[in-house]
Parts: sequence; C-alpha cells; structure tokens
Amino acid sequence: MYVLSWGLEPADLSALEEACEQAGLPLEAPAVDAGGPAGHRRDDLLVAFTGAHGPADPREITRDGAYVVTVQSAPDAAGTLRAVRAGSSFLMASPLREERLRSFLTYLRDVAAPTATQVLDLDDSGLLATPSASVRLTGAEAKALRALADRSARIVARPELLRLTGEDPRDLVEALRARFREIGSGAQILKVPHMGFRLVGEVRTTTAAPR
Repeated sequence: MYVLSWGLEPADLSALEEACEQAGLPLEAPAVDAGGPAGHRRDDLLVAFTGAHGPADPREITRDGAYVVTVQSAPDAAGTLRAVRAGSSFLMASPLREERLRSFLTYLRDVAAPTATQVLDLDDSGLLATPSASVRLTGAEAKALRALADRSARIVARPELLRLTGEDPRDLVEALRARFREIGSGAQILKVPHMGFRLVGEVRTTTAAPR
C-alpha cells in the first residue's frame, strides 16, 4: 500500500511525510496532466491527500477503491459540502498534525484498507507479492496461507493448520501478518476465538518465473 500527496502546502506535506514514515507507508506524488493523474495508478493505493490544487474530480481515485482526504486551509460549511459532493472520503483542516495523521493512516492500513489493496500473488516457490513489493515465505507459511486462501472468508481450524504445516498456527499467523505489513498489503488474518483463523483478502496462485 502507498499514499499519494497532491497539491499540499509545504508544512502539510512535511507532516504527512513524517506520519507516513512512522506508519510504514510509502508516500508518492503523482504526475499531473490537465488536472488528472498522468499514467496508471497502482491498484494498491490506500489514500490520496489533496490540497487546493488537487484533482478536479476525486472520484477518479475513489472509484478504484482508494480513499481521498481533502485538506482545507479555511474550512467552512460550504467548502465541506462541496468537497463531499465532489467525492471526498474525509476532510481535514490545515495545518495537518503528524500525530493525528499517524493514527489515521494506521487505522486505514490495519482496519479499513480498500479491497484492491488486499490482493496478493503467491507463486509455487513461496514468493508472496503485491504490485510494489515481494517477500519469500517459508514452506510452512506458504502452506498456511494457501489453506486460508482456499477457504477465503471461511474459518480454518487450528488443528487443521497444525496438521498441514507441523508448526504452531499462532506463530504462523503472526509471521504472515508481519509479511503482509512488510510488502504493504491490506490483507488480514482474523482470529476467531475458540475456532481458528479467517483470511480477509484474495490470494492468486501463480507459477514461478523460470530462472
């Protein structure tokens, strides 16, 4: 996952840069052409922060599943209504505060990540990838993730994960969560008390490229 900044004032951009670094999210600035982004935005965009010179139509971003935060220097009811009607997901007042931004970004990353950021590719060599990063899983981690992916949105019991992998399911799930964070994925593995674990996301299986 990553964050876009678009038309922010220097002080607001500085606060956002610090918050993104603390939250472990890359911050990028899009090329701009005639009021819109030039080229293709990656599918794992989490949120775009836009200022006075942001996109004329935020729906260019939100229709792909990401969020848009409109930053207003002098918020008023009329400006807020215009931003909401234009398609903004959230509004924040300038100057932005690093601590609030960090909490907000962490919440989106861990709880409310868009569906598009939850898609992963796993090849038969154990390489797990998003559009922007990849990481090599251990054999047990790959087996556990495939089992969860085969029953996406359904519960996989702890004894079954133990039988498939030979390792403690709790340790494997924590390791996979760390892998997801490492490559910026919004996918989640939820614990269902006394029952097992459930994957929120999509894992596409692929064949490893020949060396």
